[in-house]
Amino acid sequence: MLCSQCGAPAERCERCHSALCARRLCAELHEASCAAVSALPAGPLPTTSAAITWQPKAARRPARERDEQVERAVAEELVVRISRHRQAGRDALLAGECETAFDELTAARRLEPDLDRLGAAARRVLPTSWELETDLTPLARALSARRHLRAAEAWRLVLDDAPARSIQAEAAEWLARQALEAGHGLLGLRRLHAASRLGRGLDVAAFQTAYKQVGIDPAAAFALYLAASRLDAPSARAAGLRDPLTQQLWSDQDPRWWLDELPRTPGVPPGDHQLEALHRAGDLAHGKRDQGWLLLAEGDAIAASLGVRALGRDIRAGCAETAEHDAFVRIRAAYEGAVERLPEVAWPWYRLAELLAWAGFAEGAREHLLQAERRGLGPREADRAARSHLRALVQAGLGKAPDGLPTAARPFPSEPFAASLATRLGLRLR
Repeated sequence: MLCSQCGAPAERCERCHSALCARRLCAELHEASCAAVSALPAGPLPTTSAAITWQPKAARRPARERDEQVERAVAEELVVRISRHRQAGRDALLAGECETAFDELTAARRLEPDLDRLGAAARRVLPTSWELETDLTPLARALSARRHLRAAEAWRLVLDDAPARSIQAEAAEWLARQALEAGHGLLGLRRLHAASRLGRGLDVAAFQTAYKQVGIDPAAAFALYLAASRLDAPSARAAGLRDPLTQQLWSDQDPRWWLDELPRTPGVPPGDHQLEALHRAGDLAHGKRDQGWLLLAEGDAIAASLGVRALGRDIRAGCAETAEHDAFVRIRAAYEGAVERLPEVAWPWYRLAELLAWAGFAEGAREHLLQAERRGLGPREADRAARSHLRALVQAGLGKAPDGLPTAARPFPSEPFAASLATRLGLRLR
């Protein structure tokens, strides 16, 4: 018998039946292991067949067979009940009984999803002229005309069904007016922005007046919206960005603007706060300079969704798709519009130079970079912090950046700033 440590000839131990070597180190190791084995409880060792027992996997429960006769009977009963509720609701609506019409039509709407859970054979028994969904829009319009207390609830039920855009705009306009009349200024403002996004907005002066009435500075709100449009969801969550109209975390906010309260319902994905902030800034853009800052933010938003470097490389290589060419034109048009409205601001010039550099237009990028170097970036602190980075981003697109340059983050203006003295005096930079 050989020792397992050194391989020398050894004897068998009477206690643990392992190799017992005469060498000192091997003997000490054996003594420690032998004492541990001896301390174990005595008894017969389980055999392999007793220790490991194979059990067959539980068979999957067979799927329940659908009973077409039962489902057909349930479908016929549902059709009768829904038809009865619909007819009673329409008759009550024609008679001017708003409460009865609301109860009957909403009861019919709650029963309709049960038809979708039945099989195809059951759905084939439906009448040919059967309406798949009860239209609650006439009910909401009738309640609104009578200024009924349940009109807002009816519009919310309509919006939960995702109706056509024109109906959404009509509902947003009515709900905004109802909230403002009830003294809920912040809720009314949020609904006014939703109506504006749907095509029924107010002019800029009316929006600014409404903001002043609820105690919010329109200029400060405009700057906040521009900054929020450039923060993605993780960055906004880390910065604790809150919606000034709801005082909730903007990145995790429920997108259903028609609710009076904003509960965080599981399963409802949060809205796109960047797009919402950009639209709100558009409602508050007053004057030429505000339009310039808005165009700069719009170009940044489009570029951030695609990646200005990846987009430029595809344009340069000639492998860009039609959508990418369209995005390139939109980004360039936005930056050029910002240049026209902000003649003394260097931000849009740097953005244009970076975009053209990555797309392979080296001569145009150098000209824009030269123009950007002659203009300002705002306060002195922002100029010192951002100019070298912006210049390096353009150089990276031109292939002249130093090794190890971090080109992932694009700096942006923290807030809009006023025109310089030279611009106010009518002096133009060349």
